[in-house]
Amino acid sequence: MTEAQDVPSSFTDLEHILLGGDRRWRRREVAKSVGVSLLSARKLWRALGFASVGDEEIAFTDADAEALERTVSMVRDEMLDEETTIAFARALGQTTDRLVSWQIEALMEHLGRCPHPDCASGSPSGAVAHLTGIIEDLEVLLVYAWRRKLAAAVARLEHPSPGEEAASGKLTVGFADLVSYTRLSQRLSQRELGILVQRFEGMAADMVTAGGGRVIKTVGDEVLFTTDDPLSAAVIGLSLSERLANDAVVPDVRVGIAHGLVLRSLGDVYGSTVNLASRLTALAEPGTVVTDPHTAAMLARHEGLVLVPQRRRQVRGFGPLQPLLITRAGPTEQLIDID
Repeated sequence: MTEAQDVPSSFTDLEHILLGGDRRWRRREVAKSVGVSLLSARKLWRALGFASVGDEEIAFTDADAEALERTVSMVRDEMLDEETTIAFARALGQTTDRLVSWQIEALMEHLGRCPHPDCASGSPSGAVAHLTGIIEDLEVLLVYAWRRKLAAAVARLEHPSPGEEAASGKLTVGFADLVSYTRLSQRLSQRELGILVQRFEGMAADMVTAGGGRVIKTVGDEVLFTTDDPLSAAVIGLSLSERLANDAVVPDVRVGIAHGLVLRSLGDVYGSTVNLASRLTALAEPGTVVTDPHTAAMLARHEGLVLVPQRRRQVRGFGPLQPLLITRAGPTEQLIDID
């Protein structure tokens, strides 16, 4: 019996929908149909994150050939060079891989909580049934979100911040770090830890977005975000800290922010400003937001904030440095509401 026959028909049907047709081509046949070498085709597939297949394995559909044709045409028409095209493909591959993992995990958790018999208590068959019903909606939302994000990026190109360039510019970088995460990860069950992390990431993302910032990445117990100016980052940090101080699930956070030159590459940010923000976060007490003297000087003119000098510390890579605690002047001053 073949591998395809071992798979339940519902899985096979779902794969047919997702792949846009039957698997009918070998990799060399797909490359030949587009008029490129197998080496060039493999470069693209590797960049997209596809697993390698054997020469005689029938693994590709007409949709795979069309995607390769579209990619190659961008190079042939000199819209992009090969290096940039591969970079685009790698960005798509890595982003969609994380997106799909995130969505499947969220779906399985939903099915596990769902009391309806059709949910099948989070079984794979239940997941297939649900996915079949929402694939088109998810696809439309994906394209919609991508277009909105691209429109925002184009707007930033048209109206850049002062001194901002294509790959580098001055931004405020913030780190929000969960307190006692290591201890909690050892004490909580996997399900409880998953709920905690998801709630933290969700609240942080909502707060950053509502405050006009951008989430660069999340790594378990830490969120890295950027804003165009220090005030926005300070308000985001203070609002998140205050919100989590009263949360029954997520512990306190410590936040560090720094403003300066930042290198942007592959959707991430790099440079000494990023390193300084990370170092400041480690110096912050639970539930507080701290910054460096340079950034504090830019915040000092805002009457809604109070800056409190802390004791001078030795900061790795930066030498002696006096962090400053950022607090709000009043109980409701500059608070972001995400409810």
